[in-house]
Amino acid sequence: MAEKKSIKFSYVLNAVKCMACAACELECKFNGIYIDDTANYAINPVNCTRCGKCFRACPSGAISKVDVAA
Repeated sequence: MAEKKSIKFSYVLNAVKCMACAACELECKFNGIYIDDTANYAINPVNCTRCGKCFRACPSGAISKVDVAA
């Protein structure tokens, strides 16, 4: 049985800073970016592989890397 990898960091999307340009959604190949119930972009932590492509693609700095508490 494989041991589950511990997650050290995650990405969060600030809807206030987001320009809804879809750059992050287009860059993500794992369906980690979606439009939530409030019509804002959001990150699905289950699908997110933490590759950082959305973070680097965001022109408005709406995506941040945050440490996950152990």
